[in-house]
Amino acid sequence: MTSFIKRTLATSLAILSVAGCMGSGGSDGSSDAPGTGQTPEATSPTPLGSDGATPSPLSACALPAGLPSQQGSLRTWLRQASITAPDSEGFREPSGTELIAFERAFSALLSTGPSAERVADFAQLGFSLSAYRDEDNGNGWLVLSDLMQGRGGGTFIVNLTPARDLWLETPHADSDEGTLSQGAEQLMTLGARALLITGANRCAGAAVSPCSGSTRVCGTTGQRVSDAAHYANNFFTAAHRALRATYPDGIAVSVHGMEASEDGPEAAVVSDGTAKDRATSLSVRLRDALNQRLPASPRRVFSCNAPDDSGKHRTLCGTTNIQGRIDNGAGDACYSEAPAASDRFLHLEQTSPLRGTGPEADAVIGALADTVPCSLPGSGLGCPAAAATACR
Repeated sequence: MTSFIKRTLATSLAILSVAGCMGSGGSDGSSDAPGTGQTPEATSPTPLGSDGATPSPLSACALPAGLPSQQGSLRTWLRQASITAPDSEGFREPSGTELIAFERAFSALLSTGPSAERVADFAQLGFSLSAYRDEDNGNGWLVLSDLMQGRGGGTFIVNLTPARDLWLETPHADSDEGTLSQGAEQLMTLGARALLITGANRCAGAAVSPCSGSTRVCGTTGQRVSDAAHYANNFFTAAHRALRATYPDGIAVSVHGMEASEDGPEAAVVSDGTAKDRATSLSVRLRDALNQRLPASPRRVFSCNAPDDSGKHRTLCGTTNIQGRIDNGAGDACYSEAPAASDRFLHLEQTSPLRGTGPEADAVIGALADTVPCSLPGSGLGCPAAAATACR
């Protein structure tokens, strides 16, 4: 273990021994930017139980006792997520041992909640685990941030009060402009379970991914290993696997951006991670909901799975997306396309207006709310429990 990680672990465990659960007035609203390696401000002392576990770890409104905690605007905080720059070599591929340990720790976090053991597990991997109270509605979140400079490990947010069996993924959070802010807004408005944010620009590293698929986004025809959507050996994919194992019926939404062609008809292209015609596909339902909500425009939304859309749009179907291949049962997500669709994955390519802050962006959130209904007791758009469970 490096001296840096030893110091981080010691600091986290020291805070855990005295930190308490943040109340609604427990902070001045300030917060540290993610990925800086700074420890969030601790709250008033309330020790953990003797076994280091937190009582009721995923309770609706109380933040888990004993975690380093902070309070402020989570939307603002997430927009500052640490992402290494293109051509910076700011991606270090984790070892197989690190990936297994991270996936195991993330699965345990989702299943049993935070504890001193989880903090120690993540600290040894170079991640900090903390709690966050959002000042807008008072709801509680868990924040997992990479502390290792230049590694591109990512930022991962878990909702303590989810309303929908849904999570968001932003594998191109900086290169697909607007998707970082969009993912944060969708997470909080919909009441999604989690948000995964890449820690590296897709073009951060020069090494070419061996996985199938090609693009000229980085100036060559091959994908890069720093591209979280097109390479499997990263913490982003490990977090996805943990979420999938814990919530087998949950819907993962991979949020992307595309350039509008000059005369093209597309406002967005959605898919279930395949290009197979399936009129009953979840992506067709999202297409219909979004077309109904979008302001009047000559551009419209197409689905790669709608027989009536065949040949009318660009083939931006996400068939080489690693997380989609995993969810759709590919034998080897790096090399093999999925044999069938599971309806547990949505790939969403959008032109810039949909990734902004206007009515088009609101339409995307509304369409996702229409497509994935409220099924959990937390707070989210259109959910009857929202007023009752919002924490103040």
